[in-house]
Amino acid sequence: MFMMQNTYLKQLKSWIDDGHSACLVIVVATWGSAPRQPGSLMLVRDDLHLEGSVSGGCVEGEVILLSQEAMQNETPCLKQFGVADEKAWEVGLSCGGKISVLILPVSDAALSSAVLEQSVRAEETRNALDIEISLVDVKNVSLEVKIPPVDMQLVHNSNLDDASNIFTLRLRPKNQLVVIGAGHISQVLSQLAFQMDLDIIIIDPRAVFLTSERFPNVQIKPGWPQDILPLITIDTQTAIVTLTHDPKIDDPALLHCLATDAYYIGCLGSTKTHQSRLDRLSKAGISETNLTRLYGPAGIRLGGRAASEIALSILAELVSVYHKADR
Repeated sequence: MFMMQNTYLKQLKSWIDDGHSACLVIVVATWGSAPRQPGSLMLVRDDLHLEGSVSGGCVEGEVILLSQEAMQNETPCLKQFGVADEKAWEVGLSCGGKISVLILPVSDAALSSAVLEQSVRAEETRNALDIEISLVDVKNVSLEVKIPPVDMQLVHNSNLDDASNIFTLRLRPKNQLVVIGAGHISQVLSQLAFQMDLDIIIIDPRAVFLTSERFPNVQIKPGWPQDILPLITIDTQTAIVTLTHDPKIDDPALLHCLATDAYYIGCLGSTKTHQSRLDRLSKAGISETNLTRLYGPAGIRLGGRAASEIALSILAELVSVYHKADR
């Protein structure tokens, strides 16, 4: 999986803060060709507002009913859905698989407010968390929050330990895209990336380009990259792209980013422009080995020249690089 899926936990907390009751629904196990994997999430609110999914749509109706009961009783529920017969789309999986779904109401006896708040804080600070859920006694489910001992990029998959009957929900920050430059390509790139559920930050010292009207739904940070980047957490799930064509803006960003754990650093420009860039960075003290981390010209070769086509090629490249790094 390229991006970490939306955990919906901030949304869940906002519902609770607004006085709603709600449930967090988790796929804890699958067998066969199930449509969602362990760790897939869904939210159900007391007024039947939904976010996320636990199947291809074939069991959500039953999950909603069970969630309403769980909210009323303030107790968890574990339900297994199997292969369906002729009524496949009522309560079953027409794909031929099976899923086991845990329904956790936000209550002291299930998903406590303290655990929810701790999880949201971790997400906001780009920290990894594991929530271990004991399913030995579902009516008295116990949750324990732990900080994973290894690199977060290596422990994405939530799973159920059959021996202990403990399910580990692994919460990881979403992949992050940092874009240097607020030009036309950046506009298209940011909206494509938003649809792919990335956390997006646009940096540019030119205030006339960097406006919320041009960049809706993303973080905009006016200023020079060398001033802004040190304030941002850049980790192994961060991709960076420089798009201004201006060495005064791009080069300081690259000098900073090459000292981070970013999994992808791409630079827009022709082959000739990129070679000039490498020469400048080499003179600035960047080693030959470190320079090989740069992808330039950024993007896979699709053959198109429109801003949308260039943006698509860059996203395709960073998806490809991420998957190779995650194997």
